[in-house]
Amino acid sequence: MRFAALLDGTVATAAVQAQALAGFLGDGLRGDLAGETFVLYCDERDRERLVDLAPTRDVRLVKTAARRPERMFDCLTAAARGGDTALFLAAAGATGTEIVTRLACRAGGGVLTDALTIEARPQRLVCRKNVYSNHLVGRFELRARPWCVTVDACWNDTRRSPSPSHTILSESDESGDAGRPGATTDTRATGATGAAPFADAELLEAPSSGDLAKSRFLVVAGYGAASREGTERIADAARRMGADFGVSRPVAMNAWAPMDRLMGVSGTRAAPALCIVAGASGAPALYWGIEKAGLIVAVNPDERAPIVANSDAALLDDAVAVLEELAEIVAGRRTHE
Repeated sequence: MRFAALLDGTVATAAVQAQALAGFLGDGLRGDLAGETFVLYCDERDRERLVDLAPTRDVRLVKTAARRPERMFDCLTAAARGGDTALFLAAAGATGTEIVTRLACRAGGGVLTDALTIEARPQRLVCRKNVYSNHLVGRFELRARPWCVTVDACWNDTRRSPSPSHTILSESDESGDAGRPGATTDTRATGATGAAPFADAELLEAPSSGDLAKSRFLVVAGYGAASREGTERIADAARRMGADFGVSRPVAMNAWAPMDRLMGVSGTRAAPALCIVAGASGAPALYWGIEKAGLIVAVNPDERAPIVANSDAALLDDAVAVLEELAEIVAGRRTHE
């Protein structure tokens, strides 16, 4: 049987992912398996560094467009349905959980998160993981293949062994650079970073309603804004995008924004079509105020923040910088339309 480690180099946590996967492959995985690493990347400048991080000797490179996860899954699903690879492994966290869950759903396999150990047997996968707030260790069996698993966050702290000498087995381009998804790329190729983000998106007008409870498009700033200036910059970005602006309780209590902007149990509850939560941890009191949103997007550098797990999509980056860049993209689209 074969396994595939999944290293998502399109996010900032690639080094931590590689460390956890290397530690798990050394001490947590048992059974007669040979493996390889799928290295997912979107920028040619990161290619060599990410290959060096791969925890296995054999590497398959997959170039994918930024902010286009569907293209990433086309390649992984093809590998999962091919039958040769029985086990797909990803690191802990929101990124890894999304990958293994969606992959298992597409390929008709079994999924488990936060595995402490894995034993691969001919017809099933035996996993152990912490349960009941880490008071007990449970034993789980996955039978439907492919088995799609994330490793427990405790493996993030393992000491990574020196990188093996890597062999690149294949390269594929899911970014659209080569004209079609799945096109094979020359290993000597450099240059293009992919199609412009949101090139195929339709921009709709979403004028601010002024009433948070009736908002269709809402931006909520949290304590991650770091200051009154940061909060005002997020508010300005929201205005330029045509969104209403709300804040979490710590922002209001620090007087970085008026109390009438407060979202959550102590403030307003809304059900917008889109809610962007920028720099808020997503405490239950705040989440109650936005949980009815059609789509929740979290912008937070901490992938363990509750809002990341409770959102439909997440950007692991600085909230102020991302919102200002997004406002520039929206303003640019409106200028040209």
